[in-house]
Amino acid sequence: MNLSMEQLTGNYVKLIPMEIKHVQELYEIGTDKKIWTYLPKTIETFDQMKSFVEEALDKQEAGTELPFVIVHRESNKVIGSTRFLEISDIRKSIEIGWTWLTPSVWRTPVNTECKYVLLKYCFETLKMIRVQFKTDEKNIRSQKAIERIGGVKEGILRNHMIRKDGTYRHSVFYSIIDSEWVSVKSRLENTIYISK
Repeated sequence: MNLSMEQLTGNYVKLIPMEIKHVQELYEIGTDKKIWTYLPKTIETFDQMKSFVEEALDKQEAGTELPFVIVHRESNKVIGSTRFLEISDIRKSIEIGWTWLTPSVWRTPVNTECKYVLLKYCFETLKMIRVQFKTDEKNIRSQKAIERIGGVKEGILRNHMIRKDGTYRHSVFYSIIDSEWVSVKSRLENTIYISK
């Protein structure tokens, strides 16, 4: 699938296609170890962040992923990253993942609006029929966040991945499908923009 490299914009955030120039800003806001607890990598050095960005851009070049940096509109500062992966034109499905945010914006409308903007693009522009999310079975905070945006829990893939510490990870899978988008969209808009 040839995804266009366009900026996606909400009221609070802009999602800008990732470039190598973003390494420094991502490194500066990604220093809190809590960010990396459940992600497949822990990034502690500038070189590790550079490798993270280069790998994401290689996958973008291969057409398998599309990474974004998340920019806070009010401050115009980079506050995190997210991406599309598991992109399938044949199945009309896509995954939203690798989302991480600097802790200063945790428990704000930022993550919810990021997901809203991405989902809207998936269903209304790309005409996907399924958007999937997955997370570590131990990551309860992430599971609750996915459920809050309307993700339907489908099940657990046991021993799905090997964590960076060598332990086996069971992954919890969620999805939102096209027939659910109208109600999910309405609920998200109410949560983000009305119920403040």
